Amino acid sequence: MDMKNIHSDKVIKVPYRSECRCVKRSDLVETLARHLPGGSIRFGCQVEEISLDPITRYPIVSTSNGSTIRAKVLIGCDGANSVVAKFLGLKPVRFLPLWAARGLTTFPEGHNFRDKFLNLVGKGMTFRLVPIDDKTCKLWLILMHVNCRISGCANSRDPSLIRQVALQAMQGYPEEILDVVRSCEIESVSLAQICYRAPWNMLLQPFREGTVTVAGDAMHAMGPFIGQGGSASLEDALVLARCLSEKAIGVGDDRKLARSVQEVLRSYVNQRRWRILRLCVQAFLNGQLIVASSKLKKVVLRAVVKVLFKGSTTSQWHDQYDCGSL
Repeated sequence: MDMKNIHSDKVIKVPYRSECRCVKRSDLVETLARHLPGGSIRFGCQVEEISLDPITRYPIVSTSNGSTIRAKVLIGCDGANSVVAKFLGLKPVRFLPLWAARGLTTFPEGHNFRDKFLNLVGKGMTFRLVPIDDKTCKLWLILMHVNCRISGCANSRDPSLIRQVALQAMQGYPEEILDVVRSCEIESVSLAQICYRAPWNMLLQPFREGTVTVAGDAMHAMGPFIGQGGSASLEDALVLARCLSEKAIGVGDDRKLARSVQEVLRSYVNQRRWRILRLCVQAFLNGQLIVASSKLKKVVLRAVVKVLFKGSTTSQWHDQYDCGSL
């Protein structure tokens, strides 16, 4: 990864794991959806409330379109503001004084950024460009100094306004980079305040009740500072699938089935807890380094990172993690 301050010509080469990949969320979702039986996905409804059947203790899901789903197993992958996580009693996410604007830019004739991650640091903001392929790039703009107009963009969710405010905030950036932002696909533009689940809650959070559990951001929302949120979610899926495959779950008595599923989910949570705790701690410390105004606090945070992760803040120990195979 190349890191450069926009007010200097000096470029710092940052060691950043042996292989980096960035994918479109829509491509990933469509790939996963293609392998599901027809009718598995319901559109136009959101989970609004969850309760347990008083007799079987199986989850009952109420949705925004008025329908009710009686499930035997419920895995909440409904994001940082998860209804399932709330049902399980997880603490609400916390927010950093940072906002992240995101978008995609397609270059019909190809781009010149090759396969390098680019990190441009300006006053109170960081711009990141990550090539997905030879014609598409993913953009991030992390803003520290929040004003009413920026927060108003998030409330309005107007992508044109978000792009306009981002360009105004990026005054002084190279014209080549500004052109990338101007050309981004308007439907891909979004703005959100960065949130996280407090690492200290990971030790005691009840990630499971009966046959209900969570995965992805619903389980371990974290800032984008170490680039592992999506990867950890895929790990969740693999570990959960492996736990299910290792346990012979039949279709007999409901109570026996429930006990089998509960054992599976208990094993899944136990396997994931320490992994996501480490990720959340590192992401949290990196986020605090960005927002810290005190030089002393920054020194202390860097020391803590070095002690805990045996390296600098760019230590990439996590990319060598192997969650096993199915």
